Amino acid sequence: GSRDATRADLADRLGISEEAVNESLLELSGMGLLTVGDLDISIADLKMQELEKRYRPITSSAPSEIASRESLSQEREKMVNLIKMTFFQGIMTYMWYDQIDRWFEAYSFEPEVVYALFQEAANNNRLDGPGYANRIAEDWAQAGVRTYDQLSVYYSSFLEKNRIKAYVGKKLRRSLTEYDLKDIEMWIDEYGYGQDVIDAALARTRGAVRPTIRFVTAVLKGWHEQGLNDLASIESYEAQREADRGKEGRDRKKGALGDNRYFLDPEDQKALDESFEYDTRMPRLEDDKT
Repeated sequence: GSRDATRADLADRLGISEEAVNESLLELSGMGLLTVGDLDISIADLKMQELEKRYRPITSSAPSEIASRESLSQEREKMVNLIKMTFFQGIMTYMWYDQIDRWFEAYSFEPEVVYALFQEAANNNRLDGPGYANRIAEDWAQAGVRTYDQLSVYYSSFLEKNRIKAYVGKKLRRSLTEYDLKDIEMWIDEYGYGQDVIDAALARTRGAVRPTIRFVTAVLKGWHEQGLNDLASIESYEAQREADRGKEGRDRKKGALGDNRYFLDPEDQKALDESFEYDTRMPRLEDDKT
């Protein structure tokens, strides 16, 4: 049956304002629990809604779902044909069709992302099989790439990381190992440091015979743990530390702090010293005056 009740009646019965009634009705409507018309309010049949969700035959779908799938399928089909004509001269093996379907389903890539995947493989002459492209797809998916816009952001970050890696290798005058590269990625991704801060840490290796990534990591880790996020705060922090050390060392002999080692905990410094050589020159002795 139905009952007549205005919003004012509901507000009075519930002990709330009419504005609160309107907000509540809007929220319940958004949840699909009722339908609010100009003159009436209908409570949704929750049992029927649940039955339609759970027991609709597999062969049937809601009209909205069918339309959405058809549109997506058409977009994918167009992209597959474009890939076939662009990269395979119109003849693409079943292996590639199967792989493309897997990328769409497993990673929810947009069609444009799949095309970019083939472009990347083609640029590296690696379309002889799906192995290379599949590894790239895994990397993109792990980085959260689904749309072409996300891929653009990922590429910008990727290129910037590679540029910084090359810069670090050049500054340290050495080839970087896989572990070195992971450390550099940690500086960027985990610590959030850009080239300006990394360059400041690299400057602390000046005078080292064999500067190491491990030493630079220790410097950056120390700054990160102090909550220093930019070059200005780091320079201020280091200036204060230099001043503090100067006060403590006034009673020491001049030149006691002869090298440029970063101020670390004794255990950390001991570990670093095992692989870090310094070009520390002996001070000149003044001629005795007679």
